[in-house]
Amino acid sequence: MAKTGKIPILQRRDRWGHGVSLWIIACVVLILPVMFWALRDIKMHNDVVGWLPRNDPQAKILHWYEDLFPSEDRILISWDDCSLTDPRIAALERRLEGTIAENGQREGASPYVVDVTRPTELLSKMLSRDLTFEQSIDRITGVLCGKGPLKIRYTDIGRTRGSYMEQEILSLANDTFRLNAVIEYGDMTLPSSEGIPIDDTRAWKLHDELTKYVQAIPLYDLQISWPEMHTHPKVMADFREALLKMEAPASGSQTAGKTCIEDCFIVPGSLVAVSVALSEAGIADKAVAVEAVHQAIIESGVPEEAIHMGGQPVVNVAMNAAVADAAWDPNFPVWDLAHRSPIFLSALVSILASFVMLRSFRLASLVQLVSILTVVIAMALIPLSGTSLNMVLIVMPTLLIVLTTSAAIHLSNYWKHSGEADPNQSVFQAANTAWLPCALASGTTAIGLASLLVSNLVPVREFGTFASIGCGISFVVVLYVLPSLMLYWPKSPPPEEHLETGHWNRFGQWIVRHRHFVTVACALATIATAWGLRQFATETKIIRYFPPESRLVQDYVFLEDKLSGVISIDTIVKFDKAARERLPFIDRARIVMELQSEIRQHPEISGALSLASFLDLRTGDDAGLSAIERMKLKRSQSALEDKIYKRVHEGTMDDDSVASMLALPEKSADWLESGDRLLNREGDEVWRITAQTSALSDTDLEVLISEMDDIASRHLAMVDSPYTSHIITGLIPVFLRTQQAVLESLISSFGMAFIIIAIVMMVLLRSPVSGVFTMFPNLMPVIMIFGMLSWMNLKVDIGTMITASVALGIAVDGTLHLITWFQELVRDGYSQNDAVAKALENCGPAMWQTSAAIGLGMLALLPAELLLVSRFGWIMAALIMAALLGDIVLLPALLAGKLGQLIQRSELRSMERGANSEGSSDAVSEQSRAAFTGSPQRASAEAPFGHQLKDVS
Repeated sequence: MAKTGKIPILQRRDRWGHGVSLWIIACVVLILPVMFWALRDIKMHNDVVGWLPRNDPQAKILHWYEDLFPSEDRILISWDDCSLTDPRIAALERRLEGTIAENGQREGASPYVVDVTRPTELLSKMLSRDLTFEQSIDRITGVLCGKGPLKIRYTDIGRTRGSYMEQEILSLANDTFRLNAVIEYGDMTLPSSEGIPIDDTRAWKLHDELTKYVQAIPLYDLQISWPEMHTHPKVMADFREALLKMEAPASGSQTAGKTCIEDCFIVPGSLVAVSVALSEAGIADKAVAVEAVHQAIIESGVPEEAIHMGGQPVVNVAMNAAVADAAWDPNFPVWDLAHRSPIFLSALVSILASFVMLRSFRLASLVQLVSILTVVIAMALIPLSGTSLNMVLIVMPTLLIVLTTSAAIHLSNYWKHSGEADPNQSVFQAANTAWLPCALASGTTAIGLASLLVSNLVPVREFGTFASIGCGISFVVVLYVLPSLMLYWPKSPPPEEHLETGHWNRFGQWIVRHRHFVTVACALATIATAWGLRQFATETKIIRYFPPESRLVQDYVFLEDKLSGVISIDTIVKFDKAARERLPFIDRARIVMELQSEIRQHPEISGALSLASFLDLRTGDDAGLSAIERMKLKRSQSALEDKIYKRVHEGTMDDDSVASMLALPEKSADWLESGDRLLNREGDEVWRITAQTSALSDTDLEVLISEMDDIASRHLAMVDSPYTSHIITGLIPVFLRTQQAVLESLISSFGMAFIIIAIVMMVLLRSPVSGVFTMFPNLMPVIMIFGMLSWMNLKVDIGTMITASVALGIAVDGTLHLITWFQELVRDGYSQNDAVAKALENCGPAMWQTSAAIGLGMLALLPAELLLVSRFGWIMAALIMAALLGDIVLLPALLAGKLGQLIQRSELRSMERGANSEGSSDAVSEQSRAAFTGSPQRASAEAPFGHQLKDVS
């Protein structure tokens, strides 16, 4: 390889006779304390809402919506027997909100909580507006109130059978219906009047209504529940029918054939939840806030194992904790390293594999040392730049270890084949030889990583930025720091005959003989797996990154099975000036309520709430109303608009959760372009309908949004006003947009990386056709692995998406090294077939050692609880192995065929041009001409490869 003027700097000495390598090592020693100091301030931040850039159309809607309806990060809380009359709810509220002292000041409040919303609080507000208790509890069911377990009342015959009834009911549920049902205990008790002020009429009215509601609950003998019991109405109906048909066994007695169950019913309010809004301090430190709320629940008398919490703050804290646990989880013993620290285990496995593969303590130690050095420097840039670590950046250390280890092993391989007995000269020769292929490999990998900058997702762009910088750091460390360390830990390379690479030569010869079969087999395998890409799908729900058995997922299962969906989807209804002038306020409220009622009937919606839920929407001609009642109703409804508008303007609504359901924007808001006023116009009246849906559901989010859009369009079409419209927003549309952005990022970043790397290959090989041929082995692993993922119906998450561009860069790494050897061998007179076998003999061990060490290290991430990390590990291992097959199987087969011929011709033309420029046609030896034309004449196969490469330009 030509001396480029870059690497010989290692051979220079300063005025005192010290080598440049000493100064390189000194610089590393000096910057390391700074890097470690920076790593102390690294912070974790994961929030799916912040993934989209502010100029994204869906993000613009979300920010507009949040400006109109300021909402806090909320935590949804419940426990196993949390009912409407549970006194622990009030105790929890006092611990979080404090109490009002005699001086009117609130004392004892948690600094992390700004509001606690109890279901009884919502019921009280509805009752104060003349809604019946049954109407009120129906309206909050699926929001903060669950339908509760199935209550079963025995007949007298059933009661005489005692515990046998429980066994038979569970057998019917679990053996016949496969419900995985359990018996539940606990229920609503009579509410306590303790602490209710004498003059608080609203509180006393709620107390009286709750008392009547509890007293009216029919007697029952058993409660039973099962997962998703309220999301499959037909299963519930069939099971109830089967229960009512249960008969006493035919035993010859008088009870034989008699029914054992009299009735099956549910009682809304048997299980409820509390919503806690975090303050600015709580949002700033969600981990501390969630822990404070959790501790307050325990202090309120709830057993820790019975607590269930959900919501974005809880998920974000769990995500951060899971990422930290992947690095070091103190809950597992040190000897259980697979669970104690999957990331550390991954590094340890890579280190051990490097020792085994390289068969040299010295080389393996240096390879791992420079890998760790690269990671420390690159990761320190994150806090130094003011960026936080996230679920995508967390995989960057593993990636940089992959890249650095690969380059370092290739340089070690060049050192082994340097042909220099002198320890120093062997290092200089290896660095000289490795400079160009390593530079090209690092450059193409950096291109693959930098292509992620075209993504709309903020975490992906950050990953692309820091990982591409890390790739450049890796190149500098491998080509300058590693040789410097090798000079200060000197050793002569092993003799050529001790390298034991003959089996790679024989494997290369087999590939050459069967090149057509190998090429066709690889092509067919790629096509077969590519067919699976038809069902390619993406996933961005963070809850899906956790295993089903994790505490977080189990809490979500409890909340969504028994109470309500944990994530919201909001329908924003905008009445324009014309609609407001033509329709009275109460009629607009009725339209919103009708729309809300139909949304609530959707099978994926557990419940919905709006300002209309708190209003008395009876019409003046309702049957059963007296003339006086009709007059009072009409008068109160006429004054309703002014009363509500006044409270919205003054911000003195009875409750912020109610006030945040109606907005009166003072100016228009644009969406896609300036002046379009598509978000709202001046004078619009904006209503918010919040619907709850499941975070765990497999429903198609696009279909759900489309169906809700159709519902809203149908209802608002009857208004017949030009600018009365609606917008669907909230976390669900953000999830959907993020899913689309994941797919767009995958396609655009991978496509850009592929094109740029292909152009680099064309320039390097001086042939467009050769450049295209060379990309086939690099494309094969990505198509095969992602095709198999699609065949397995595994959705691509934000971490998996990154692996495509990364794998392309890694595959190109091996391709460049193998082609570099092939080019130089044919230049030195080897025939095409011998050059393929010899190149594989010299390059194959390094590619195998790199892939084995890194692949095994990646597989060690498999036990990580966070599926994002676990899935990244095994998919990266699969991609690395597939890339290895592409480089040692498909690429040699192509080099033995048309691709090798094209490269030979290109090299011959290049050498002839060089000969002509020197004025001597003899510069191209007869031996080389014979090799290019297929003659059996060849150069000596035993000449040390380092000498052959020394001065070739």
